[in-house]
Amino acid sequence: MDKILRRVRMAERQVIRRRKKLATSEFINEVKLRAIKDTKALHEDAARAIAQARQARREDWEMGPIAPRREVPRVSDGTFVDPVEWGTVMPARAFSNVPLSPQAVEQRCAWAGGSEFLCLAEGDRVVITEGPMKGRLDKIARIELDTGMVRLHDAKTNITVPSWLKGMDPVAAVPLRLPISAVRLVHPITDGETGITKDAIIRELKPIRIMPDRPTRTVTWSRMVTGLNITIPWPRVEKPNFEDNACDTLRINVEERTFIPTLLSPPMPEGLIDELRNQYSKFRTRHTPEYIAKKAAEEEEKRAKRQQAKEMLTPIQEFNRMQREIRRARGQPVLTEEMLAKIGEVMARNLNARGERTVPSIPAETVGVKRSDAPLA
Repeated sequence: MDKILRRVRMAERQVIRRRKKLATSEFINEVKLRAIKDTKALHEDAARAIAQARQARREDWEMGPIAPRREVPRVSDGTFVDPVEWGTVMPARAFSNVPLSPQAVEQRCAWAGGSEFLCLAEGDRVVITEGPMKGRLDKIARIELDTGMVRLHDAKTNITVPSWLKGMDPVAAVPLRLPISAVRLVHPITDGETGITKDAIIRELKPIRIMPDRPTRTVTWSRMVTGLNITIPWPRVEKPNFEDNACDTLRINVEERTFIPTLLSPPMPEGLIDELRNQYSKFRTRHTPEYIAKKAAEEEEKRAKRQQAKEMLTPIQEFNRMQREIRRARGQPVLTEEMLAKIGEVMARNLNARGERTVPSIPAETVGVKRSDAPLA
């Protein structure tokens, strides 16, 4: 049975290792392909927008007052053209789902304390510092640390809906997404000299009082304005109010015990277990008493064969066994008094001979003479 259990554990480890390797490779390939596709679409849309802007600038410069107005409908080649896509961007630029390196994310979050202890939260009021909406106030609806972006609550941007999405308008408004480096926190601060409280744009934040909580495996920290030593409170988080509907399962029904097994009858028929699981699976760990008895008998038979093989010895093996039995019966050797005395005599003689060789003979005329007064050789 030990051999079967070892084989089961080995098969489980092999399957776990194989699935983990496969999942890792699939995840890496998916992330790479998605990043390559999104980056390519982003660059193509940006290059197209730059080319159109250059063409429009040249036409405005050369044609002057008679330059076309691209934001109003017009008739071209006898057909009516409605510029509904004017001023819109492609979904790749609006969503910008290209994953960034940890260094790039850290650069975007540098002013807010870094990506590990980010001093921004959902519900904070921020001001846009870059782009066409520069100077607009809004609230953070969502923070995406993997791309270093924030989604604003009210600000919208128009995107061009792909043609394969039938039944929808060609233009749709989606929430504006900006890099974290393109926004700054806005919070009311009281002036120490005048005592007036007004909104201020906070250019830099620093995390303080970082406290890890081991039972919940969470980390909490506070945020402070660098240079002013002013702590900015976190926005209030409203608890969601969930309403129970007719299709919901209540907690009281979930926790109700509807089945209580007894010791008098098994919870299910014995034959049903083989239908629920494969009785010939290599991952099976629970076996019937008959199977365990069968395997025990096989192991006992193998042990008996090995014992029988030990009894069949060659002449040299029999001689070696006999010598071992003789030495075992003789026991450990014991030193007699004569042997101990002889050993002590040899040790004393060797010690005296060693002492005579190591002690040098000193001439009588050199005794009591300093080294500096000794004659040179």
